[in-house]
Amino acid sequence: MAHLIKALIRTGVLLSLLWVTACSSQAPTSTPTPDLDPLRTDVAATVWAQVTQAILLTPSITPLPSSTATTPPTSTPTRSATPSASATATLSPGTPGAGTVNQAQWVSQSVADGTVFAPGKTFTMTWTLKNVGTSTWTARYMLRFFSGDAFGAPRENPIGQEVLPGGTVDITVQMAAPSRPGDYRSDWVMATDSRSNFKEEVFLKISVAAPATSTPIPSPTP
Repeated sequence: MAHLIKALIRTGVLLSLLWVTACSSQAPTSTPTPDLDPLRTDVAATVWAQVTQAILLTPSITPLPSSTATTPPTSTPTRSATPSASATATLSPGTPGAGTVNQAQWVSQSVADGTVFAPGKTFTMTWTLKNVGTSTWTARYMLRFFSGDAFGAPRENPIGQEVLPGGTVDITVQMAAPSRPGDYRSDWVMATDSRSNFKEEVFLKISVAAPATSTPIPSPTP
């Protein structure tokens, strides 16, 4: 770049000299005007050679490559697993459900269904139930009347003992057959000490029949 500046300065000086010379040549004189074209050509050639050399000697500035912004790779969202619909357990009397905290299962009973009683006949009914849930039954858990005919028994009957999961308990209730003949059913359900009923029920079905009356045989007439 310094060589280029010097060449331009020299060019300016030479052009100034040529202009002064030309002006002086226009003054009236008897001296013949010299031909300056060869001199101008030499000067121009000299200046152009110096300018060209200065340009060649001037180091060219190599542009630095611009940094290309790299877009960070976007993470591909992982498809979440579609939760499968859980099966709903259908609970029926004597069938334990899945994942229930308070759950009872019928094991046996002392009076079979369909037993025939005389009207007003008293009897003792015992259900054996198993704790198939995850909670521990306290002594205040109870067997409660649910529907049908209570057969004269108390509506709430505490079990009176602690029953761990997997354990069984015998619940005994004093009952009496109805006074009228017919078919009857009594439904009961386990409940917590706060009277929250379980989903399973136990029941008893009996029949009441009037006792057969004896027909008197007439005595023979003498």
